[in-house]
Amino acid sequence: YKPVGSGEGVRRFIGRGVKDEERVDFGASDAAMRDDEIAAVPGGAILVPVTAGSVALAYNLPGLSADLKLSRQAYVGIFMGQIRNWNDPRIAKVNPGVKLPNLTITTVVRQDGSGTTFAFTKHLDAISDAWRAQYGPATTVNWPGNSMRASGNERVAFQIKQSIGAVGYVSYEFARQAGLSVAMLENRGGHFVALSAKT
Repeated sequence: YKPVGSGEGVRRFIGRGVKDEERVDFGASDAAMRDDEIAAVPGGAILVPVTAGSVALAYNLPGLSADLKLSRQAYVGIFMGQIRNWNDPRIAKVNPGVKLPNLTITTVVRQDGSGTTFAFTKHLDAISDAWRAQYGPATTVNWPGNSMRASGNERVAFQIKQSIGAVGYVSYEFARQAGLSVAMLENRGGHFVALSAKT
């Protein structure tokens, strides 16, 4: 078993057109299988909710004097390709006293079918009418703006770590393993929350 991404995992679980050594008897994903996928499994499928994970917005801005805060408006704007520079007033507004660099924002996103993408876009769908009208929740997205694409959480984390000015969504455990800085995000009550096992 390997972390191959949800889309590939579902393909291997269904087992049609895959090599015997790639077939799997179980898998895990942040996105449940669709009815048509379940119907395609020759022996049937049982979905079992087991655990919940967190998706982090990790970034690479060396020398920042404080933890980066991102409002809901800001990170929706970043991933919709509407906010393109780190010193944009919509980011600066919630980071008073922090000297934000005049750098282009590069988003790092998944190119493979991904449960992490589904979890992140489901959140964007819940908080943004603009996102909901244009994209909605999905395992794959044709991302706008200046995006680098990678397969798997591990590669997304690597791209963020290697690219100054990058921000990307990644499962929390991969952000921690890679030693990435993680943004404090605005919650429903308007407070900025640092990601941790507790939160």
